[in-house]
Amino acid sequence: MNKKILFDFGHPAHVNFFKPAITQLLKEQYDIHISVLNRGKLPDIVKREFSGFPVYVLGKHQGTVFSILWEANIKKLLELRKLCAKIKPDIGVAVYGFLMGAAMRLRGRPNIQFSDDPERKINTRLQKWTASILSFPIFFTSPKGKIQRFRALKEWAYLSPDYFTPNVEALKEYDLEPKKYIFVREVSNGSLNYQGQAANVVAQFANKFPRDYKVILSLEDKKTANQYPENWIILKEPVKDIHSLIYYSKCVVSSGDSMAREGAMLGVPSIYCGFRIMLANKVMQDEKMLLCDTPENTVQLMQQIVDGTFSFECQDIFRGRLREEWEDVTQYTINLIKKYTLQ
Repeated sequence: MNKKILFDFGHPAHVNFFKPAITQLLKEQYDIHISVLNRGKLPDIVKREFSGFPVYVLGKHQGTVFSILWEANIKKLLELRKLCAKIKPDIGVAVYGFLMGAAMRLRGRPNIQFSDDPERKINTRLQKWTASILSFPIFFTSPKGKIQRFRALKEWAYLSPDYFTPNVEALKEYDLEPKKYIFVREVSNGSLNYQGQAANVVAQFANKFPRDYKVILSLEDKKTANQYPENWIILKEPVKDIHSLIYYSKCVVSSGDSMAREGAMLGVPSIYCGFRIMLANKVMQDEKMLLCDTPENTVQLMQQIVDGTFSFECQDIFRGRLREEWEDVTQYTINLIKKYTLQ
């Protein structure tokens, strides 16, 4: 009888993180089930990316504190418990997965969790308590017991050259030329991660972007579109092949930390202008592909990038070097799942 795995997704980045592993596990005859938080376009993305899989939409995230605490956490936990009792998974797998961990622990079954955000101390404590294995990225210096470390950042699971090949054809839909445009990501401050950050950070300096470059904008809160220049191209979610659009850009400017790191790992000079101070960001700062600064300084940094004032490692050489130095995160994940499903 095939082992049953329940993957839980709470963010679009989690889809990318687990997709290569799920693809491989499916080939090896594992029975894959997916639970997904009802958050924006996330259920649509999951159903598109995993067509034919059993997908269960649980809880809800509407951006308010009440919704986050009640619908996205307490209510989702109750629904996860019911789902686990119904489908009886052999193992649960999630990023920031203490809800999954609690549901699986109540069933006496193992779960694997990932985190790259130890700065969120309450979440980290809950993960340590509920996880069978909790894995942190390369910056974590003291793995022991059920706390492990993989030698990479979690985004490398899907951005490594082993799993991602850029496709220049993705640019045609937006009439773009390689390295002749700037990629912008603007996150909403409606999530707990960004509460306290100013709303629409990039909009504050949107009219000061270099005139010779087109701008494409991944905008989380589409209701604020009128705050950006009319000639900016606003992407419609879910975006097909968004990482190729990032790869061929001249520069990434992001008020969210995840896409800033993605840009850097794709070998694109990236600027993070949000307010979070994170060890994961520092890894890419030390690799000299990510600049973290205030919104007030971002315009000058961006201009220096497009003018060539800053010297960055060649894109392909940089990515090849990371491939040699870093661990295959997808294979690491698969090995953990196999270890616990063999028990």
